Amino acid sequence: MIKGFLKDAAKYLPAQIAPAIVGFVSIPIITRLFAPEDYGNYSLVMATVMVLTTLVGWLSMSIIRFYPAYERDNKLDFFCGNILRLTFISILVITLIFIILLFSLKVYISSTLYLLMSVGIGVFIIMAIFNVFQHFLRSMRQIGWYSFFVSWRSVMAFVLGVGLIVLFKFGIEGLLWGIILSGAVILPLLWRIAIGGTSIKFTGLDRSMAKEMARYSIPLVIGNLAAWILSLSDRYILEFFRGSQEVGLYSASYNISEKSIMLLITLFMLASGPLSIHIWEKEGKEKSAEFVSKITRFYLIACVPAVVGLSVLSKPVMKIMTGQQYFEGYKIMPFVTLGVLFLGLQQRFQAGFLFYKKTSFVTITIVSSGLLNLFLNFLFVPKYGYFAAAITTLVSYAFLLFLVIVFSLHLFPWQFPFRSLAKVTIASAIMGIAVYFIGGRSTSSDLLNVFLGVCSGVLVYSTMLFLLREFQPNEKEAMKQVLKRCLPYGLIPEG
Repeated sequence: MIKGFLKDAAKYLPAQIAPAIVGFVSIPIITRLFAPEDYGNYSLVMATVMVLTTLVGWLSMSIIRFYPAYERDNKLDFFCGNILRLTFISILVITLIFIILLFSLKVYISSTLYLLMSVGIGVFIIMAIFNVFQHFLRSMRQIGWYSFFVSWRSVMAFVLGVGLIVLFKFGIEGLLWGIILSGAVILPLLWRIAIGGTSIKFTGLDRSMAKEMARYSIPLVIGNLAAWILSLSDRYILEFFRGSQEVGLYSASYNISEKSIMLLITLFMLASGPLSIHIWEKEGKEKSAEFVSKITRFYLIACVPAVVGLSVLSKPVMKIMTGQQYFEGYKIMPFVTLGVLFLGLQQRFQAGFLFYKKTSFVTITIVSSGLLNLFLNFLFVPKYGYFAAAITTLVSYAFLLFLVIVFSLHLFPWQFPFRSLAKVTIASAIMGIAVYFIGGRSTSSDLLNVFLGVCSGVLVYSTMLFLLREFQPNEKEAMKQVLKRCLPYGLIPEG
């Protein structure tokens, strides 16, 4: 069973990594093609699309929860017909409301942002349909196809978008049209694989079924909207009080910082999530607590040095990854990376909520942190700009971590690896000093400095952990076996 979980996680990996890599690679290209104002407007449109898509997400969550039951009862044709009808109604209603709001706000926003938001409507429609069909694939355990479509949408959207910009002289709206075109091209195939084999019956909308799905998924949607407030609402506040240029500066720096650390967090979530549930169901509370403690230790070992290293190298990294107009954004990177570290750490403490199915606590903590973030942004962003937005996000993520700890430990207590945290902190601090001098001053090339800083950081950090005796004998043996496969025979000492 464990191998099955790990196998599924490995199949899902491309669906998580491909968008992260595309997002990371796209930043240096986009920021060199467009000014911060343009990038800021684009970021606002994509944030809005994410909110609208989240509203339709109640159907995606319902598919995951209710598909197996209707499949068991041989009622998939009835189920799929109702889902498609509800999808059409939801998208239509949300689109009409958004068009009315957009038209009402036309006099308050720039003509450029208005045009981009108009194109964003098409992006929303494509992404909403895509997400619903992709969740059919997840319910069917068609993981390979799911990963393929997610990877296609992220990679091809960017390729087509850049092509429209470079070859046909589109503005930054070319990136939005790239999403629309890449989705429209592949949508027929997605339809065929997801529900093409089902004899769909478009009878009448079953209201009792819709109510049951709404009762289940609406609280989760509220939690997701609160998460949006926590992570993205500061863009709108910046736009209103400070303008698109600061939105662009903030978004570029934030995206580089977030995507770097989120890649590690996503890997931990994929690898540990299903396995933790399996241990809880099969081996009980004690083994689950031991597993969560071990995973948290590994998380600290991997992510704390990444945060320190990226913070120390923020200036050369920003110069490499963005155009000159965005350089000053490096100042907020340490705060963003630390905030994302807290975000990933609170996932470790959420284990008890998931084990006991107390997901309402997750919603409460996220909503509370989101409201705090809004309050702090309105208080400080008008005067201090995007730097304040980074600080308030860090404070809000720290508050979220605090709330999750308070709510979870009485429900599911486990041993936090404080000793490992102390050793990791010492090793990371020494590594950070080494990286600062090697990665920031070695040569006149920023790229070479970052490369030297990363290599020296890995070496210093690993050496310090060995000297501090953080690694256990079985872990040392496992690393030795890996090195034996990677290095020529004879370079690894015996014993």
